[in-house]
Amino acid sequence: MSLPSATLRWESESWNAAAAVRLRELMSAELAPRYAPVEHRRVRAPQPSADEIVVTWIGYAADVPVVTASLRRLPDRHEVKRVFVHADHRGRGLARAALGAVESTARERGVERLWLQTGALQPEARALYAREGWHRVPPYAPYHRNPFSVCFSKFLAPRPGGGADVH
Repeated sequence: MSLPSATLRWESESWNAAAAVRLRELMSAELAPRYAPVEHRRVRAPQPSADEIVVTWIGYAADVPVVTASLRRLPDRHEVKRVFVHADHRGRGLARAALGAVESTARERGVERLWLQTGALQPEARALYAREGWHRVPPYAPYHRNPFSVCFSKFLAPRPGGGADVH
């Protein structure tokens, strides 16, 4: 499988790998101030369990984890979780590359449609998903109870010739 962005070293890791946990902590710390004024109105969905995560992709720059995205398997769908790029590495297409890695993994597993949830106060994320061919859908369970949820879905086209390498 070829991996995105030749300037990074990409690794498939577990949800609980130290690098993945650290990047999710940075993401949470960055988003907390945005949602602080409305925190009392948010309804939080349960966090994924390690057993639900098919893969967590981590991109390393000089052995430092700088980008992540995960694929979650649920009984009725596959979901993209926690797409995040370290602030010092933004503007280089790494979020797009991480999405591509997750989509490729999903295609390899025969997944035809992906889902994701983001927040109303995350315009950068919403813009990225729209640019990458994701379409807004009504919030689905368990996110439908959170008034700040914005959900997307994307049908995955099979790779020509059946190949599934990451772009």
